[in-house]
Amino acid sequence: MPDPLQPSNVQALQAEITRLNKIVQALMNRAERNASLHGSDFNLFQTAITLEDQVQRRTGELEAALQENEKITRTLRERESNYRLLLENSPVSVHEIGLDGKIISMSRAGLVMHGVKDEDEVRGALYLDGVGAADRERIAQLLDKAYNGETSHFEFVASGSRGRIFKSCFVPLKDRNGNVEKLMGITEDITERKQAEEQVRHLAFYDALTQLANRRLLTDRLGLAMAASKRSGRYGALMFLDLDNFKPLNDTHGHEAGDLLLIEVAQRLTRCVRAVDTVARIGGDEFVVMVSELHADKEISFAQAGAIAEKIRVALAAPYFLERNFCALPVLELSSRAISTEPNLPQADESNTVEHHCTASIGVVLFINHESSHEDILKWADSAMYQAKESGRNRIRFYEQ
Repeated sequence: MPDPLQPSNVQALQAEITRLNKIVQALMNRAERNASLHGSDFNLFQTAITLEDQVQRRTGELEAALQENEKITRTLRERESNYRLLLENSPVSVHEIGLDGKIISMSRAGLVMHGVKDEDEVRGALYLDGVGAADRERIAQLLDKAYNGETSHFEFVASGSRGRIFKSCFVPLKDRNGNVEKLMGITEDITERKQAEEQVRHLAFYDALTQLANRRLLTDRLGLAMAASKRSGRYGALMFLDLDNFKPLNDTHGHEAGDLLLIEVAQRLTRCVRAVDTVARIGGDEFVVMVSELHADKEISFAQAGAIAEKIRVALAAPYFLERNFCALPVLELSSRAISTEPNLPQADESNTVEHHCTASIGVVLFINHESSHEDILKWADSAMYQAKESGRNRIRFYEQ
């Protein structure tokens, strides 16, 4: 067979195409002249019309589909741009972690949390390197669970000197076969929130002036001490203190002077007891000291509590040296300006200080187990304190049923 692509056959092909076109045109003309439009001529004409309609309809559908596809593509691009913009400006870090525990990618917020500027500085680093030593083992266990397909939520302290507190989660990302191929981590810096919560807690449970426990925290710790007494069989003691010469200082030198005195009293009380004991200010010049785990024998506990109370009485009876230049100062500054009477610390210039003598009347009550309620124990200690005042002040009295 001759090759139609050869130059010698080009003219023959063109002639054949021309001849066929003439035949097609003649058939179409014949069909159009046939008024009855029947038989093969009608079928030929009808087929041509049908094909043309189908082509037009399909062409329209194709154009509509192309327009819809372009619209969807444009929408997806806009959403992708918005998501990327949101991700880059979000305060939450979004990062990917490989199966080897190394960081694959990290958003801008994560870079800020790590104190770096470029993603290359964290890419390839072990995720656990950013976790503080105290939390590292726990987070490593959660990381292993995430590789097994388990989502987890947790908090941890970051490594380094900054000590930031993060709230985070691991989300496994799986392939089509259901195998975990990497993890997505979402982390939020909650340091300021934790600090705010701690401040609220401090305001709720501590006296603003002296930083001692307030009545609410005292009641809570008294309950814990009574529960501990039930387990151990040991006595505890509650001491109610009221300053004997506080009002004259306020009347003569003002409330700022009284505040300085209360701060110094709080410091002396704290130095008289153990760290596990509780010192509280419950209002005005009234303080409470609670000591726990004394002894299982009541007489021995009685002697122990008496020795602690005497130590407190002597400490509070020592002279106070307070500065004359009183003004509206913040609490922390006031506390630093209360002059200590310890001999190894320098004393303030006498011309700028007020020497004040103030003692305390102390009421003491022993408690064990849950033989009495919180309210009864405080009421009995308060009653013993009034007995001490009525006996001449600067004294210690035990409550006895």
